[in-house]
Amino acid sequence: MMDCKKIKKDLVAFLYGELREDEKELMKAHLDACPDCRKELQHMKEVIKGADSLQEDIEKAMASVDWEELPSRITEAVFEKEAPLPREPWLAGISRFFFQLKLKPVYAALLIGVLLGSIITFMVLRAPLPRETEAGEFFVSQDFLERVELEMARRDTLDYLEESQYLLLDFIQSPSEKSAEFWQSEFASRKARGLLAKKKYISPQLDKFKMAKAKAICDQIEYLFYELVQISAQLSEEEVSKIQNMIEEKKLLLKIKLLKKELEQSEV
Repeated sequence: MMDCKKIKKDLVAFLYGELREDEKELMKAHLDACPDCRKELQHMKEVIKGADSLQEDIEKAMASVDWEELPSRITEAVFEKEAPLPREPWLAGISRFFFQLKLKPVYAALLIGVLLGSIITFMVLRAPLPRETEAGEFFVSQDFLERVELEMARRDTLDYLEESQYLLLDFIQSPSEKSAEFWQSEFASRKARGLLAKKKYISPQLDKFKMAKAKAICDQIEYLFYELVQISAQLSEEEVSKIQNMIEEKKLLLKIKLLKKELEQSEV
């Protein structure tokens, strides 16, 4: 007669029909004689049955994923790392199932294995096979990566425009007699230099994705910040006032506002 320790170790293989015929017969004989092992087997069957009941929910959830929108969702998670993600109804149901069950470690491991197997199988069957290199490494599609990169460029540009807009508003609204000193203040100087550095970072992205309109406006902002930071100490009140008027006449703030709206509506 097989001992209970050996039986419990082979229960999963028994349930999935992976034992040899002689091992199956020994297992059945032991189960007929041992109520504890029968109880253990029944408990394991219930765990597997519970996992199978989630199969349909998992498939529905995976089918509901908007794979085209996924790059945008990824970047949202990057830019809003501290914001908690909303819990989907199907996920809440699965969570309740896990926490309501009081499982032994072996059963918990079995259940997790079944669920992961279901998810991976669904994804493999749903999606085309990934490209494999000679070294055996796998890569996601180039199109997907480019869309993620484009989305990052869009968001970086939006951030640059918004920060520039606020800084220019502060400059325009400051009194003429204090405007020359505005760019010499620690806040404005640090902010402007930070935006100049950010512009150097996003310029290659704007070129790569042929965002000519965005690049033209960003170039104007960059030039203006550069000049003001460099020569503001030598400017008279009259000259500063002319620069403020020039910004308004060229409708730079309006251009920034319209470009921001356009970029917000063109989410990848």
